[in-house]
Amino acid sequence: MDLKNYLTERRRARIEEVLSRRTRDLILVLEGVHDPHNVAACLRTAEGLGLQEVHVIAPGDYHPHKKVSQGADKWLDIHRHSTPEAAADALRDRGYRLFAAALAPGACSIDDLDFTKKTAVVLGNEHEGVSDALQALCDGAFVIPMRGFTQSFNISVAAAITVYHATRARTAALGPAGDLALEDRDVLRTRWVELSVRGAALLKEELAAREEAGEPTGEPGSRV
Repeated sequence: MDLKNYLTERRRARIEEVLSRRTRDLILVLEGVHDPHNVAACLRTAEGLGLQEVHVIAPGDYHPHKKVSQGADKWLDIHRHSTPEAAADALRDRGYRLFAAALAPGACSIDDLDFTKKTAVVLGNEHEGVSDALQALCDGAFVIPMRGFTQSFNISVAAAITVYHATRARTAALGPAGDLALEDRDVLRTRWVELSVRGAALLKEELAAREEAGEPTGEPGSRV
């Protein structure tokens, strides 16, 4: 049941604008990030910069800090994997190259990566970084050039810099348009509309019951 008529014109336009710039060709992968504040900050960055997918490698549940994420997770597709191998296999099956943020031999500058191709950038946890096992499954490693004595950034800062750089590079090369297929846009549009309508689940039940009873459903109005 389409609820878009229960949104304001402004909200409908915003959904279309976000859909038009969304990408699945750039994916953020988080391996073993422990701090829920950091997970939430990474999700917020990914969503705010136009990514649609984040992949999380963790053996158990993860719980992003809701106050930090500001609800960003609900607009994303978050995929969980129990092992590095499972994550790498799933991404490679879809044609992604994997690059780990790591101070590894042969690591290149982030400036040298080609983000016009399907790419998954992999960041590790707060203490050990990307695991050796996952690095071995990646196509290469990259670093963010540093100018001080510090050798690394906090995970959430590193994610923000990495995703911002990657999206800027993609925009410079390909333009600002996103890469979602029309069918993908339709699915996301329906989901985001329902997320934007207050009491969407109850409203759908109410409208369905009225239709089944042959009763008028009434004039739609804004329920943002």
